[in-house]
Amino acid sequence: MYVPNYIPEPLEVPGNVTEQSYFVRLRFVRRVSLLHLGSLALIGLMQFLPWPDVGIPLPLLVLAFALVGLEVARIAMRRLAIEPKIAVAALPLVLVLCAWSARSLTAQHLPTWTLSAGPIAAIIYAAISGRDYSFVGCYLLSLISSTVGIAALSVVLRLSTPEAAWALGGNAAYLTYFVYDLASLQARRRLGEELAAVVDLYRDVFNIFGYVTRVIGHWKKHRIWASR
Repeated sequence: MYVPNYIPEPLEVPGNVTEQSYFVRLRFVRRVSLLHLGSLALIGLMQFLPWPDVGIPLPLLVLAFALVGLEVARIAMRRLAIEPKIAVAALPLVLVLCAWSARSLTAQHLPTWTLSAGPIAAIIYAAISGRDYSFVGCYLLSLISSTVGIAALSVVLRLSTPEAAWALGGNAAYLTYFVYDLASLQARRRLGEELAAVVDLYRDVFNIFGYVTRVIGHWKKHRIWASR
């Protein structure tokens, strides 16, 4: 007798990256990681633009609405060939809103630059690991090295205890999300969709909306929790 899982299987698209050879997958991961780091660099540079000082809530709220909208759009157009192109077209807007949000946090003495420490360490790991790359190794070694680096800079820059705690906690949280999502999105993207994958790394923060929809549909299909 077949007993379905309580949660649906991971979502995959035909011809996704996981169907490729190991070295092809590795090149995809490295390209996405490098492009993502480049997007973080652009966000850092755009923080120097003359942003209006409106506090923290408004920029974060606008960014959240934009990312939720992109997540809904992906769910609605998941099977359409145009979806990756729409995602890439939305990347500049995502970066601008992220820069505005980061600037508002920086204005309140929250060191947002530390969020790039983990991805930098991950790029270094990907470059030196060669064929021995693993997501577990990437996460653990990147977390250790980035934590040590941030701790040292916190002393050099004389960050306050709350600022240092925010820097270390933010780096650990973002690196955890980054490595997990980088591994997961391989099943949802094809070769040539690296820029769309970069957008995924931003909007997947709200992936819970699409996941909940899939779980409910899975329960209805297999009559899980339904009275027998």
